[in-house]
Amino acid sequence: MENNQDLKNLSDKFIAYLRTELGNPAIEFASPLERLRGGYETATYRFKLKHAPDELSKQLVLRLYPQFYGTRNAIWESAIQNVLKEKGFPVAQAYMVCSDLSILGGAFFIMDYLQGQILAAAPLESVPDLLGKTHAELHKIDPSALIEELENLGIPEDDYKLSSRLAWLDARAEKMPWVRQAVNWLLENCPSEPKRLAVCHGDFHPFNILYADGRVTGVLDWPGFAIADPVFDIANSIVIITISAKHLASSMGNFSTVDWDLMANQYLAAYRAHGALDQTNLSYYQARRCVLALIQGVDGQKVWQHPLIVRDMITYVHEVTGIQITMPV
Repeated sequence: MENNQDLKNLSDKFIAYLRTELGNPAIEFASPLERLRGGYETATYRFKLKHAPDELSKQLVLRLYPQFYGTRNAIWESAIQNVLKEKGFPVAQAYMVCSDLSILGGAFFIMDYLQGQILAAAPLESVPDLLGKTHAELHKIDPSALIEELENLGIPEDDYKLSSRLAWLDARAEKMPWVRQAVNWLLENCPSEPKRLAVCHGDFHPFNILYADGRVTGVLDWPGFAIADPVFDIANSIVIITISAKHLASSMGNFSTVDWDLMANQYLAAYRAHGALDQTNLSYYQARRCVLALIQGVDGQKVWQHPLIVRDMITYVHEVTGIQITMPV
């Protein structure tokens, strides 16, 4: 956790960058950098400027990536958000993008601050409908404009196609023999892509969505973005709802009595009410997400190390594939 001196150093470097980039030495903070909660991959800060151009004279967010991420995520997440914003989807407009890692110690971009609270804090009876409806709206968006924008930015197709993610699993399994058999099953049983692919978030769940006054005001955190079969995206959400959320969120306030399987079914019903859904390959993609999560847990991601989550993912993979995974000690 950063201390006050770290925050001051970051603030000084950031305001110096803005003054130089915008050609205005009078720019200063109307509200200083304030660290926002959340953000496992990035650090996010709310702030407000004065003496800045009109589009930057409001509540904004600095999204700063660790240096080891390089420049790609800042470039592609800001591009994704801007294209989706043009399509009318509730995301934050991105403004300035900086790929010079020396400025703040990592790539970053500036975007709108979205009002609202996380969807997980909404009345429980409204969560599945808002989740399903918003997800269906995302998958209705024609991805062609986004593909064109990513091509213009020099981002290769492999970065957002599922074939490369399966190739990553295959390569990872070379160093993790305990998961080799399960990955082979995924490779051998990979379904064909449908004719119409969708813009997929990759991590679509109530903690990545903001709402206010009964409506969704923002969808956050796009590093897992893909252009793929929409059921891939839905499967990820179901694994999060029925496995990880069940064990991580059940001790939090109103969540202690949630029937997570029922919530997943209600989410699916809400999705189908707003968009077509072919569930043929749903179990395949849920098994894929579980295998990936088991690898991520071994690689150090704490959320996927929870013993009950690991147990339930191993059980699900066995139910779908017949393969019994034995985790390394």
